[in-house]
Amino acid sequence: MKIVAYDDVDPEDVFQVTMLALGFPLTPEHAAHIRRTDPRPFPCLAVCAVEDGVVVGHVGVFRLPMVTTGGREDVGGVWAVSTHPQYAGREVASRLLDEAHARMRIAGLRFSTLGTDRFRGAHRLYRRHGYEDMSIWATALARWETAHQPTRLRAEPAGPGGYDFVEQVFASVASDYLGFAWRHTPFARLRDKVKLDDILILWENNQPVGYALASEDRSILYVNDLLLRIGVNPAEAVAAVASRVRTTDVQVKINRPVEIASLRRAGYQVAHPDWSAFMMKPLVPEVTVEDAHRLFGIGTDRFLISWLDTT
Repeated sequence: MKIVAYDDVDPEDVFQVTMLALGFPLTPEHAAHIRRTDPRPFPCLAVCAVEDGVVVGHVGVFRLPMVTTGGREDVGGVWAVSTHPQYAGREVASRLLDEAHARMRIAGLRFSTLGTDRFRGAHRLYRRHGYEDMSIWATALARWETAHQPTRLRAEPAGPGGYDFVEQVFASVASDYLGFAWRHTPFARLRDKVKLDDILILWENNQPVGYALASEDRSILYVNDLLLRIGVNPAEAVAAVASRVRTTDVQVKINRPVEIASLRRAGYQVAHPDWSAFMMKPLVPEVTVEDAHRLFGIGTDRFLISWLDTT
C-alpha cells in the first residue's frame, strides 16, 4: 500500500471512496472550491491510500487557527477519514492518520484535532492513535413554553450587512475568548454551510452581543451554534431566538459550563456530555492533553468552539 498526496491520484477515485465510506461527495469540483476559497487546508489537501492502482482511503489535512493564553497557535485537523468498505480491517485509516500527523509535525504543529461521534467505531480508532475526547459538547432540550421567557435581548436577521456583518460580530465577541476564537475572512465555511436566513444577530441596548445559528424543522427550533459576549445570559439569548417562532420544542447545542448551568436553571433537560466528540492529540512529546486544556481554556467559559471551525 502506498500513501500519496491528493494530487497524485484521480480525484474521481477519491470521490468514490468518500461517497462509499461516508456518503460525503468530495467531488473534484468541491475539492477545487475548498482550495480556492478556504486557506486552512494543507497544500496537499489530503493524503490517499493506493493499493494495486486503486484508491482505497482518504484523509484530509487542515491547519486550523486557534488562540492560546499566549496568542495565536495553529493546530492540525483531520477530516473525511475514509476507508473503502472492501478494504476494512487492513489498517488503511491508521496508515493515513500516521502520514497526516507526520506532515503536521513537519509543519511545526503541536496538536491535532478532529470532530466525530462517540458511538462511531472511528472514535475507538482515534483513541488508539492518541486522541482524547475533551467531553465538552452538550445538548439542551425544552418545551417552547419553557424556552420562551422574559429577555432583555432581541434576535434579528443580519440585514444588509450580510455575512460581512456576521463576521464582524464574531471578531468582536470572540476577542475575549480562547480556542477557536480567530477566523480567516471571508470565512468560507460559514458562507458555504449556513444560509443567511438562519443567522440571527443578538442585540442588547442596541449593541450586537453575539449571534445564533437557528433553524426550524418539524416544529422543533434548533439552535446549532450560539456565540455570546462573555456575561450575556445564555437562557435569555435562546429566549430571544424562540420569541421569533412558535414551535413545540427547542434544542440547543452548547459547550461552555455557563451555558449548561444557565439552561439547566431555566428548566431545560441537558445531556452532558452528549454523543458529539471534540478530540485532541499531542503531536510532540513536549506537550500533553493537560497542556491543551490549559493553553486553550478547554472546559472553561473562555473556550470558544463551533462545528464550523472543527473538522
